[in-house]
Amino acid sequence: RMQPTSPATLWSGGIRTAVGAIGRGPDGALKPVHFLNGLSPAIQQKMVTRAPMFLLSELSTQLVEATTTLSRTEACFVGSFGSGFVTGNVASLAEYCKVMRSQRVDTGGVFGVSATARAAISSGQGLSLARRMRSAGLRNGIFDSTFFGMQNVLSQHLGSGWSYAGSAAAAVTLDYSVDVVVKRMMVVPPQQAVDPLWKSMRRLLTGHKTIFHAIATVHAGLSAKAVEFSVSYFVTGTAGVHIATMLRACF
Repeated sequence: RMQPTSPATLWSGGIRTAVGAIGRGPDGALKPVHFLNGLSPAIQQKMVTRAPMFLLSELSTQLVEATTTLSRTEACFVGSFGSGFVTGNVASLAEYCKVMRSQRVDTGGVFGVSATARAAISSGQGLSLARRMRSAGLRNGIFDSTFFGMQNVLSQHLGSGWSYAGSAAAAVTLDYSVDVVVKRMMVVPPQQAVDPLWKSMRRLLTGHKTIFHAIATVHAGLSAKAVEFSVSYFVTGTAGVHIATMLRACF
């Protein structure tokens, strides 16, 4: 909720305010169903990204190891950027639909991944749609590169759960500013144009009193997202090791 919010209306008020703003519909009534807006495309997005991200990262890392003289850790950073860029592009349309529905964007009756793509192309905004996809790919590339590279380093000193959590927090921190730009691109209906990533980033960082205020504005909500991803990946790392152990014991 903080990421697609304009800097002129910075998110404030804490959890109670957030719950009220998200849960209240046009009539002002608090309804639990409003928290499910965008659930279906969110599941599609996670299936495309989270499910194959580990496999594609490993394949890309091994490819880099086999074709270069980079070490395992260096290959993790390089190879995972490539795999993350691909999965980010592929999942970007589902993410776009999720963001528009969760933020209640007026799409002119356009729903679903294919309908969103058709609406953008028929409106002459195919380039803007490609910009959203490319920016999402870059964001995912930064995340995956940082996550898998850091996890390879931290796993030598920490257990799987904690190495996953620490790596996820670092990855969220590094890709957060790009993620903010991507989210703000995605609250614009597909029939409308968006600027390239670098122009959007420059606009996001200008017009503030000081550089510190600009950084604070851009990174509003970082702590909440870092905690969210740390918990999620801690569970992923811990459960993954136990499942792998059980499978080895069975087979």
